Amino acid sequence: MAIRPSRLALIFALAIGTGALGSVAAHAQQAPASPAPSPSAPAGDIGGSPPPLPSPRPGPDDPKRHKLAVQQFLAWQQGDVDRTLYADEVNGELNDDLLDRAGKTLANMGALQSAVFLGTAHAKGVDVYVYKMTCQNGSVNMDFALQPDGKIALIFFE
Repeated sequence: MAIRPSRLALIFALAIGTGALGSVAAHAQQAPASPAPSPSAPAGDIGGSPPPLPSPRPGPDDPKRHKLAVQQFLAWQQGDVDRTLYADEVNGELNDDLLDRAGKTLANMGALQSAVFLGTAHAKGVDVYVYKMTCQNGSVNMDFALQPDGKIALIFFE
């Protein structure tokens, strides 16, 4: 099942408020009450704030998915995202400016210290995997979904 951007209303959102690199108040299972402007959203917006997700249900972490989560987080931090790993719908929403700004914001968080699987949120028939990425200067939740073929169908950081 492919995820259409119009259905989830978002492909990528980076919701780290100004000065909030030390701690992120919003959690993947909650939509912020009044979302801060996204520093990574291009002019015209990609779709607004992250879609509200139900609380992730704890479960076993899949080693392959965990490895993919860490690889992708590091790729975003380093500004070296392999777009062939992403679904066409995601690639259609990503642009160089968004990738550059997101990479710089994530890079400012410092070296990745740990990646903890928080669970799977089920939204609109889609499994969204939620990882807490703890870095030297703060943490962020990385939420992503996969297509049956393994391509990344959704990714956002909050």
